[in-house]
Amino acid sequence: MADVFAGFVVGYALALLAGPVGAIALIRSNDRTGLAQRVAPEGTSVVALSVVLHFAAVIVLTALGLILGMALNGIDARQPDGGIGSPNLVYTAMVIALTAVVVIPTFALPAVRRYALIGGVAFAAAFGWAMPWLATLGS
Repeated sequence: MADVFAGFVVGYALALLAGPVGAIALIRSNDRTGLAQRVAPEGTSVVALSVVLHFAAVIVLTALGLILGMALNGIDARQPDGGIGSPNLVYTAMVIALTAVVVIPTFALPAVRRYALIGGVAFAAAFGWAMPWLATLGS
């Protein structure tokens, strides 16, 4: 159960970071490209879109954290060895592979390449390394 709670905590912490960063990126891109006005109906406030982005990040990342916590719990039941700075090598490799599957296709879009790489590294570090260590503290 500590694994699932660790996933929730890490997902919530990432959402607390991703919400404001995403809102700032949305506002900056709206000044240059008008992205927010193309995504939302006419007259929608950029601040309102930022709030929606924050709530979506909280829901998605905490749910993903719960799912990854269940995966960590299942992998921990098989007593794997640690490696690459993590107490659970198999789980960390799984998170890195999942991150690569999502981030590598975004390299075709030069406008989001840097943001996808930074987000992918943060995701892999938080869920791949911080979460297993946090789960060991709760055991």
